[in-house]
Amino acid sequence: MKTYVIVRQTPDTEAKIKVNGDGRSINSESIKWIVNPYDEFAIEEAIRIKENHGGEVILITMGPARNLAALRTGLAMGADSAIHIKDESFASADPYAIAKVIAQEIKNPGDYDLILTGKKMIDEETGQVGIHVAEDLGIPQGAVVTKLDISDDRKSVRVQKEIEGGQVIVDLPLPALLTCERGLNEPRYASLPGIMKAKKKPVKVIETGDIDFSSIGLSAEQLGEGGSRYAVTKLEVPEIKRRLHMIEGMEVSDAVKELVTALREEAKVI
Repeated sequence: MKTYVIVRQTPDTEAKIKVNGDGRSINSESIKWIVNPYDEFAIEEAIRIKENHGGEVILITMGPARNLAALRTGLAMGADSAIHIKDESFASADPYAIAKVIAQEIKNPGDYDLILTGKKMIDEETGQVGIHVAEDLGIPQGAVVTKLDISDDRKSVRVQKEIEGGQVIVDLPLPALLTCERGLNEPRYASLPGIMKAKKKPVKVIETGDIDFSSIGLSAEQLGEGGSRYAVTKLEVPEIKRRLHMIEGMEVSDAVKELVTALREEAKVI
């Protein structure tokens, strides 16, 4: 089984976000960057498939130089190799352009069995990349997967998806693309030997000049902020306002009435 895993580097979920002076971007200097948490489920599942069925796991990402750290994390977990489509401007590329370039690198469905990625990117809250890649490659896709089983002949995969009030089970022919949801597995921690081995595993670097733009219908200018199909006009960090309302000096029954009134008319939560 040859499995590709599309990964992305995102700010740590505990990072304190600060908006730059332009009001449209975040200050990334003090931010800790991590593997997109949903992509960790995809990496773990790909490694388990390799352990059970043999084969190899190839990570692929598109973004600036710092994305290499995300690839090294996945390699330390147990992936075999990685592909880094690298350019500083790629940090601002939209999901459509990212998918086009990644699909071009993966290319022929006969060269792989499965593509996995997270259900969404937590920084932009979008889950479009994987679906676009499947469409470009002309392969079936299953979104928000919580369980998967490869058939004995390795020609199909049975996937389970959670829906409101139940589950959906679908059989898909391989090759296919699946987006992974929380609950699919518990990602492993990279061991010290794994971290040491990751430093020697191959990472193929693809620069802008290596991309065949004629075959994907895009230009180099469309891979950065200037060619994005959406624009960020303003970013704001939500302010949490806290206020203390003391209820004292009353009988319990009166205090309860006062509390209910405050919850309804001031906090507006009931």
